[in-house]
Amino acid sequence: MLTAHYYDGRSAQRNPVRLYVRDGALQVEGESFNRNIPLGDIVVDEPLGNAPRCITLPDGARCEVDDHEGMKQLLADAKIGETLVVRLQKRWQWALAAFCIIVTGAVSGYFWGLPAVAKALAPQIPQAASARLSAAVLARLDTQILQPSRLPPARQQAILRLAETTLREPGMPVWRIHFRSSTKLGPNALALPGGDLIILDKLVTLLESEDRINAVVAHEIGHLAHHHSMQQMIQGAVVSLVLATWFGDISSAAVAISGQLLQSGYSRDAEREADRFAARQLLRCCAGSQPLIEALERLEKSEGGSGSALLSSHPETVERIAAIRAWAPPAGIARP
Repeated sequence: MLTAHYYDGRSAQRNPVRLYVRDGALQVEGESFNRNIPLGDIVVDEPLGNAPRCITLPDGARCEVDDHEGMKQLLADAKIGETLVVRLQKRWQWALAAFCIIVTGAVSGYFWGLPAVAKALAPQIPQAASARLSAAVLARLDTQILQPSRLPPARQQAILRLAETTLREPGMPVWRIHFRSSTKLGPNALALPGGDLIILDKLVTLLESEDRINAVVAHEIGHLAHHHSMQQMIQGAVVSLVLATWFGDISSAAVAISGQLLQSGYSRDAEREADRFAARQLLRCCAGSQPLIEALERLEKSEGGSGSALLSSHPETVERIAAIRAWAPPAGIARP
């Protein structure tokens, strides 16, 4: 006979009871009641450390048992064996193997599975939804890290005029250029998923010429064409949501998404794709890719170059320049 605490499932009142098995049924005897439940109708919870084990009855009532050894004997009398999971948990070799499988699966999902899903999903996001998301992110950045541009209006208009003339073509992604300044960021350019391109004053000052700035704009349009910004946001949103769910703070997920583009750079493959897009576009509209090469060289040499969105998580600049020459040689250089 085994002592337990009985809860009827309708109130928090605890009643002491005695449990035993007879004639294929679980007998539950209390001071004012006696229940007889077929063994096939009860559910026995798995053991969890020293916590009481629970027997759930068909009507939602339950019995909590503190005596683990007595519980083992009761289950033996009922011919109820431990589940496979419980048996495996008792062997450290199997527990270690399960832990390794979980870790391997999580790492594989993060580095390969999640990017693949994001790449497949990003092009399916409607443009209207991307535009709303992009506007919300830009508004948040404007309140947290960006300030109005200090470039003269004539300078802004010259950059916009060249981009409109050379990069606005049928079949190109929708894009809009926004000039901003920032005391926290170096010479940067950012592409938001809805087509908003942010050009910082420090980048304009560093690159000097409209041709080099236009090459950077072409590079950012390449990110839009390949949906890199949306892919990055999807990945960041999934990771933030998983962590927020794990730690119980859903509100932090929304805040994390808006900073995703600033906290981590594009992948090496994404940067190569944007370089290739820009190089080929510059070959069509501007006779060669030399301005893009010069822009990368200036960013590499600048004191704040390591903080540039164009260079973060980037392949080596020398490697990128060599690839650009192969895809679209600068003016005057013969194609191999």
